Amino acid sequence: MLSQTNRVEPTDPNAHANFTSVQGRHTSSSVIKSRHSSSELINQVDYSENEVFPHEKKTLKRNLGLFSGISFIVSMIIGSGIFISPKGVLRETHSVGLCLVIWALCGFIALSGALCYAEIGTILPLSGSELVYMKEGIGSVHARIGDVLAFVFNWANTFILQPSTIAILSLTFSTYFLSGVMDSCGPPIELVKILAIFAIGLLDYFNLFYLDLLDLCMHCHVVILANVNALSVTVANRLNIIFVILKTIIILVIVIGGLVRIGKGTTNNPFSVALAFYSGLWAYGGWGSLNTVTEEIKNPKRNLWLSIVVALSLAIIVYVLTNISYFTVMSKDELLNSNAVAVTWGEAVLGPVSRGLPILISVSTLANVNGLLFFSARYCMVGARYGYLPEVFSCIQKQRLTPLPGILLQTIFAICYCIPSDIDSLITLFSFVSWVFSGLTFFATVCCRFTKPDAHRTIKVPIPLIILMLLVALYLIIAPVISSPNIGFLVAALVLLVGLIFYYLFVFRKMKSTFMKKINSFLQEFFDLTQAAVNTEA
Repeated sequence: MLSQTNRVEPTDPNAHANFTSVQGRHTSSSVIKSRHSSSELINQVDYSENEVFPHEKKTLKRNLGLFSGISFIVSMIIGSGIFISPKGVLRETHSVGLCLVIWALCGFIALSGALCYAEIGTILPLSGSELVYMKEGIGSVHARIGDVLAFVFNWANTFILQPSTIAILSLTFSTYFLSGVMDSCGPPIELVKILAIFAIGLLDYFNLFYLDLLDLCMHCHVVILANVNALSVTVANRLNIIFVILKTIIILVIVIGGLVRIGKGTTNNPFSVALAFYSGLWAYGGWGSLNTVTEEIKNPKRNLWLSIVVALSLAIIVYVLTNISYFTVMSKDELLNSNAVAVTWGEAVLGPVSRGLPILISVSTLANVNGLLFFSARYCMVGARYGYLPEVFSCIQKQRLTPLPGILLQTIFAICYCIPSDIDSLITLFSFVSWVFSGLTFFATVCCRFTKPDAHRTIKVPIPLIILMLLVALYLIIAPVISSPNIGFLVAALVLLVGLIFYYLFVFRKMKSTFMKKINSFLQEFFDLTQAAVNTEA
């Protein structure tokens, strides 16, 4: 089932520059001349006689500068969360003042976590984020454990995290969009589900038959974004910047309107702070997203951490000011009884003009879908390089230099997650699994301090801060299970267990499949694919 051509055995903890040797296979002269001495190992890997993708190698282009990186992170963070999470935070704190403090503290946690990601990201500046950090960070302490954790993360990310998030945001987009064009009764859930599934389903048809993008613009937002990402990385980056500008306009309208009506809040004795943090941190989701595309960042050792610091600082300011605006316009009861606080805010402040607010919010959510489609396929590509997925997912389209197979896989599974259309359950599933691997990433950062002490670090996070983030992650994993146990946690555990079974069969035991080799060859010819080389230029 899984490719063994690309499979690399767990590296020796004492091996020199094991990551570049693991990623292997490069023909670019610019990389051969790299200042990293370990890059010389790349040309020592020979293709086997059964190699499905021989000879031609191309790399992803470095198109993301500092401003593009900031825009990318802001686009990933600021979206549906700020329009939904305030209700959950207030419900658990019962205090306007404490609620604002929680939002600021959530921003601090997100910023601290992002800085930890930035440190390990500059040590291992290759696409893949958590997969790479567990494979090479924890793997530097124990190679087999790092390999297992990396596989399980790739499994969970491919089949749970990314497609479920795309489904959640697509359903959110459909809900807000239909709310803007229908009467005040709101759209029926069946229509929301049909629109989301139909939209994502058109993606496969487009990629198979290469239909013109303009013919699809009126049909499906997910198809449009998948097409943009599959055709041009540069266009996708510019689209992200446009979306950031549009979302900033929305936020500024809310902030300014609230400041006009500023007033006093109330505070009560908070006993449910844990779940309040859970809601607030979900709104900050996306803080580590830029690490996923480090192969496409210009000068990653500088722009990676700087983009994170600037983007998270902006997000904290925007979120706190937005919540101040909410509380100056709405009472606590009004906010708690609202299913879409931004829409309720608009009805109170903008009056008839608020009719268009759901449409603008749907555009904001659309930006998050665009960002997810941009980097979720990169996870598949890096996982396939390690042999964790079929080899075809390590390939890029020759003319466009984009990971087309990964884009197709993610959209197909997103359709599957849209069928139940239970957004709350999907959010719970996503949050639980994501914080498991975030905690492991923080642990990998600590491991690198001892196993790679001489590695160049553009930023070095204090050890106490990393330990704090480990404790936060542990708390966010355990607290929801204790306070609100449900079947979703069991499902997540079962999916991870199935991933371990697949690891044992296809990675540890190295079971091979001639059928998958034929499928790889067919897809390579059909989509005009070539295996992507690793871009290690800093």
